[in-house]
Amino acid sequence: MDADRADAIARAFLQPTPERKANRERQAREDWHEREKRKVAGLALVGMAIGAAVTHQLGYRFTEGVIWGGLAGAALGWLWIGWRARRRVGPA
Repeated sequence: MDADRADAIARAFLQPTPERKANRERQAREDWHEREKRKVAGLALVGMAIGAAVTHQLGYRFTEGVIWGGLAGAALGWLWIGWRARRRVGPA
């Protein structure tokens, strides 16, 4: 095989194809969504701790505070993530 032919083959392999570009974009979206879900989980854990502390101070059941605090934290997290996703895409 001569150098020109080897160069042509190497360029063909290294050139981005539409399929590779689409796969990279899809993977980037999935990675971004996974990072955002982890942030929501972190906010839910913080909400659980706050809910537990509040219910302990008020004399209510600890488990109710953990549940409601976690739900509130997760809801706020999803709202925050939704707002950031809309801002990331831009106006339609």
